Parts: sequence; C-alpha cells; structure tokens
Amino acid sequence: AAKEANVPGNYGFDPLNFASSPGTLDYMRDAEIKHARLAMLACVGWPFAELFDAKLAGLLGLPVLLNKYGESPSILNGGLDRINPFYWLLVVSLAGLVEYDVGELKKSSKNYQPGDVGYDILGLLPTDKGGEFKRREQELKHGRLAMVAIVGYAIQEAIYRVPVTQE
Repeated sequence: AAKEANVPGNYGFDPLNFASSPGTLDYMRDAEIKHARLAMLACVGWPFAELFDAKLAGLLGLPVLLNKYGESPSILNGGLDRINPFYWLLVVSLAGLVEYDVGELKKSSKNYQPGDVGYDILGLLPTDKGGEFKRREQELKHGRLAMVAIVGYAIQEAIYRVPVTQE
C-alpha cells in the first residue's frame, strides 16, 4: 500500500513492509509527523536551553539543569532526573489530552489527514490541493531532517562532552 499511495513524502521505500495496509499506513504517517514536529521543536529548543538555561534559572530562582559541561539533559548525557517530576506529569497529561482530541477528530472526520490536529493557527496551510500537498511534504522533509539532527545533537554531546552551541 505504501509504494502506491499518493501521500506527501512517499518515495516508495518500505523494505520492512510497515505500511502494508491503508490503516497501517495512516497510523505510521501519523506517528512520523508527530515525531517530526517534536524533533523540529527540539532542534530549536536544545541550543536555546544551552544558551539561556543558566540566565533564566537565575532570574526565576530555579536550579540550572545543564550538566557540568554545559550540555542539555538527555538520555546519553544524563541529567533528566534533575527535571521536576511535576513537569513530566504536565507534559504527559498534555500529550494525552492532545492524543484524545486527535482521536476524536479521526472518528468524526471522513477526510482526516495524518498529522492534522484540526487547526492551523498561523494559516500556513494553502487552501488549494496542490499547495497543501507541497506544504505537507515540506513539513515531512524538514521533520525527517530534524529527527536525524536531534540524534546527532545527542551523540555529539555524549562523545565530545561539548555543548552543541560551542561546536
């Protein structure tokens, strides 16, 4: 199904046959775009945290979350335990709420597109079909690049023990 589907970002490459049926294809595309969006935010947020964490923490009277080398907390660098558990609870709760809302949108909409959360606050999605397809494909390409980049950030900091912002 994946090789024949006319969907944004499809290059017919599915050697493990993950998208063998239309339902599976939509599920995988939904997961990919969610991870792509998170990775794009992380690619901006990671260096931002390294540049401004100490200043903002001092200003707000909070502990600095960067490690001794000035690196952002990550699975490879450690430091995730220094983040307040309330933050994790808030993040998981918000993610669950979004998932619930998107699930309801999927049920109620016959024209659901994977990654469509039902609103376009900034009005970035063109109204014509060709423009919409192109914009969705651009988002997916940028997201795929961001997923690779964020893994690169983590590996680079773990190996060289130098913050991304100082490379």
